[in-house]
Formats: sequence, structure tokens, C-alpha cells
Amino acid sequence: MEFVKRLKQIKVDKYVTVFVMYFFLLALLTKSDIQSVADASRIATVKSLVEYQTFTIDNSQFDNSPLFTIDKYFYNNHFYSDKPPLPALMGAAVYFLLNKICGIDLSNNLELTYYLVTLSTVGVLSCIGLVYFHKILLEIFDIKEAWANITTFLAGTGTLILPYSLTFNNHSLAAVFLIASLYYLLKIESVEIRNVILCGILVSMAGNVDITCFLFMPFFLVFYTSKSIKLVFVFILSFIPLLGIYLLLNIYLSGSIVPPAMNSALWEYPGSLFNKENLSGLVTQKSFLGTMKYAFTLFLGSRGLFSHTPLLCFSFMGVIAILRQRILPYKIPYLYGLVASLAFMLMYTFRTVGYGGYSYGVRWFVAPMFILCLPLSHLANQVRSSRLLKKFFVVIASMSIAIALVGTYNPYPNDSTGKVSLGGSYISGYTFLVNANSIANNSSVMYKISLGVSGVAIYFMFNRLLKRFKQTQNIPADDNVV
Repeated sequence: MEFVKRLKQIKVDKYVTVFVMYFFLLALLTKSDIQSVADASRIATVKSLVEYQTFTIDNSQFDNSPLFTIDKYFYNNHFYSDKPPLPALMGAAVYFLLNKICGIDLSNNLELTYYLVTLSTVGVLSCIGLVYFHKILLEIFDIKEAWANITTFLAGTGTLILPYSLTFNNHSLAAVFLIASLYYLLKIESVEIRNVILCGILVSMAGNVDITCFLFMPFFLVFYTSKSIKLVFVFILSFIPLLGIYLLLNIYLSGSIVPPAMNSALWEYPGSLFNKENLSGLVTQKSFLGTMKYAFTLFLGSRGLFSHTPLLCFSFMGVIAILRQRILPYKIPYLYGLVASLAFMLMYTFRTVGYGGYSYGVRWFVAPMFILCLPLSHLANQVRSSRLLKKFFVVIASMSIAIALVGTYNPYPNDSTGKVSLGGSYISGYTFLVNANSIANNSSVMYKISLGVSGVAIYFMFNRLLKRFKQTQNIPADDNVV
């Protein structure tokens, strides 16, 4: 009887519900095939760590093999993955158990192994990230549960979080660690040292999986500086260990503290496709006009953040609501998180030239996605009070869900050879259309069925959440944009 009581308690727990429902969706859609050279580079390292006890990938990737990758550098007569090692170490922990306990290996069961490793690491952590997102809305922002459910639902199904939670990549992992670190930053009013420690550890973990996320550290540090020297000291001590490990691994694996992906000397080997002219972080556009065109493509064009997640247009309204509220305990750390996210995106805008290679939308912008969705939570009263705005919100949210679902087909479409003709002489490289065209013409019947079932389930749930929101009482006026 005691067990039954506990089981009932688990069933009604809102955070467990968020985790389980999203996990089921990801379990249905997670990829079993390696779709990018970046993923292949990480999985090759996973294989090497478990089977050969080394970071070198010489014996883990061969020509014409699914694990063959161009994302590798040459150091001390060996090839290494240029990716931050933490995701590979996480994957190696799962693969070790699969290999030693279940007898599954990448050589004979590549698809099953890749699926299980991806779901157990990226999938599970994406679910945890969505839970942290929901916790921020309910525990810190004090958003009514009906609207918090809608906002959380859309963050998980109507953004690029969804397609990039289906492959063994680092961007969705970074998104999870960033939203978790922000959760503890926002809990500053509780004045618990534990929150500062967890914030430092988690933001350092974000940098360990995506080096540009180290950019969030100085913003968080400046905020703690405004509070007390003690908190600054604690924060520094909490992020230094993982930062130190990251730098030591760089030295061990490449002979320099400079990240291998930005160390051009490591890429000077026969057959290398990368050099100082195209490595991210080392290059810039050659003209102001070129920079503006590049920025347009990154934010509004064929790879655009807003053209692939139009839902974020409402985040501008949410930010205005935040700025107009005078009494908001979490306002300052909240704005630090948003400004850090903007700086993160501007870094890629001014220090890259290749749009992230083959990717659905801009894969780099997945990392701050949870944070960018937070302002949506402040629009409940506006959406409720204006019939026109509500209809507009539902239409845009439905579009975002559709775009995210289409992205699940292939998060790394080739927008160079896969461009879609729109009639006449106009050809589009908009990756939503590239994927949609591939689904219509190249996908299997089983995939179309699974995608259709997923889509029906998602829109059905969205409709239910909207009805529950309509039935709730009015939200206090302090959520208004005035």
C-alpha cells in the first residue's frame, strides 16, 4: 500500500510529468543513424575511450565508415576529435555499460548503440533542461501553472531544442547547463551558498561542452560582484575546477590551452578542409556589407533564428514587460542572462563565416534557446485579454511547432545541393523547405507515419493546454505590458 501511495504521488508531480512526457517524445524521434561529421567525431572518441582507452581516433574512424569525420586535428602523429571532450566522456560512460554489461558494441550494432547513447545522454539531459525551465517559471517567476505549462510545452516542441535533442551533439547539452545555471543565479534572494556553487559548476559545464558558453561566466561574475565579495569568491572557486580540467585536457590533447578547434596549426595536414581562413573564432567577414548580409541570414534569412523559431518574436514583448516592471526581485540576474545570450549570438555573428556548416537553422543558437524563451512567460495576461493577439500567438506557435517537427527529419540538411525550386528561376536554401522536400520525396512510409503520429499528439496536447489556460482565472495586472 505504501508503494501505491508513493506511485500516485509520483504521477501527480508536475516536474516528473514534464520529464516523462518529453522523454517519450524524444524516445520516438531520436536518431539511430549518424547524420553529421560532428556527431561522427564525438562517437569516434566514445569508441576509442571504451575500446582502446585513448582519446586518439585513429582506430575508430575509417574511410567510407559512418564514423569517418573531417572534424579532426593532427597532433603528435595521431588524429583527435576537435570537439570538447566532456560530451564524449558522458557518452563513453553509457557505452561502457552497454558494451560490458549488454555486450553491445559500435562495430556490430552501430544504429542501436548510437540511439541508446544519444537518448541516455542528450535526450535525458534535454528533459532535465525542460524541467529546470518549468521550475524557473513556477518557483521564481511565479507564473500561473496553466500559462507555465504552455510556455514550457512550446520551449520543448516549438524551438530548435527539439531537433537537436535527437542527435549526439553539444548544443542542446549546453542549453541544459545554461538554463540550470541561470536557475541557481535567479535564486539569489534565498542567499544560499549552495545556489552560488551550483551556478558556478553548471555554467562551467556549459563551457566544457560548448566553449563559447564560457562567455556567460563574466556576466554572472559581474552580477555577484554587485552582491558581495563573499559570493564572488564562492562563484570563482566553484567554476575554476572544471575550467582548469578543460584547460589541462587541451594541453594534454593538443599541447596548448587554445581550444583545438581554434588552433590553426593543428589543421595543417594533407586532406584537411580547415585552416585559419575558415575556422570559427579566427575569421571575420571582410566588409561591413558582408557582415550585414551574414547577420541577416543568421537571424532572418534561410538559416535565420526567427525564420526557424518565429515564436521568439513574442520574446521581444516579454522583455518589454520585464523592463517595465519596477518591483521584480529577479529582474537584474534575469537581464544578465538575456544580455549574455545576446553577446553569445553576436560572438558567432562577428567571428564566424560558415553558418555552422550543414545544419537546420543555426545550430550554434540552440545553446541560449531556453533562456531566450523565458520572456514568453510574461505574456499571459496580454494573450488572454486580446482575442486578436491570442489568435496571432496560436498561429505563430503552431508554425514554430511545425518547423521544429520538420527539423527532426535531419538536423543537418545540405542546403547547398538540396535547395528547393519555388517556381520560375527562384531557388531557396531555407532549411525548413529543404527538409520538407526531403520528407515528401525521400523519407520512408514508416517515418511519415511516425512523424504524423508525433505531430497529431503534439497539436492535440497544445490544444488541451490552451483550453485549460482559457478556463483559468485572470492573471494579476502586474504581468501586463503597459
